[in-house]
Amino acid sequence: LKAKRFRTCRRAPAQPAAMSPNSMAPLALPPSLLLRALPLALLWAPLACGEASVGAARGCSPTQPPIWPNRFKVAQRKVPAADPSCTQGACSQVMTYYDWDKQANLIIVHQDGANSTMWDLELGSHKSYYYYPEKGTCNFIEMPVGILRPNWLEDAKFTGESTVAGRRVYGYTKADFIDYYADVTDCTPVSWYFHSMQAKFDVLSYSEGEAVPDMSFFEPPAYCPNRTLESEHDSGAGRHDAVLVV
Repeated sequence: LKAKRFRTCRRAPAQPAAMSPNSMAPLALPPSLLLRALPLALLWAPLACGEASVGAARGCSPTQPPIWPNRFKVAQRKVPAADPSCTQGACSQVMTYYDWDKQANLIIVHQDGANSTMWDLELGSHKSYYYYPEKGTCNFIEMPVGILRPNWLEDAKFTGESTVAGRRVYGYTKADFIDYYADVTDCTPVSWYFHSMQAKFDVLSYSEGEAVPDMSFFEPPAYCPNRTLESEHDSGAGRHDAVLVV
């Protein structure tokens, strides 16, 4: 598939200090946490609109739901049904790094007006970590399944064509779990709505193939429970690397 050109926004260079998504003032983080705060600085830096080119997603149709690429980054605005105008402080800025090959899905959530940011790290090992780098706190949950497969929408029901956020979309719904909307021209995500959460996630920007700024982002921090390190031989590279066992 050819890359599709569309009008988007490119971000001004990130500031050297970690920035608050609301005030753009530096966050009071120790040096050890600045790297993990980097995505927030990149995501919420001032925008300058221009032209950009991104790779198109795999084709979709009324009978063929979208298939996710193996790796992408998506920035979204979370809007709960109970606060549609975002006047009660319940809305959030959300960035997701999905990487099927690395068996990791990282969701970074900053609620409006909050002084800390939640990192939700989901791993293919069925383990999930919910932690706040500013506070140094972490909760561990073992999940019955790992991260979503790229074709997790394959048995979704088509709900028709409509307009969402000014774009023509195909709609799909699955298992009383999610309503999913994809652009009819390139099948990239436009919005989705979680039934149990009763909140929509509108896409602000989407970048297929973009990886996390550092692979350490896919490792739970040292203060999280249920994490250990061991040495594993990498026969292809001919060396021993320390890897996280989760």
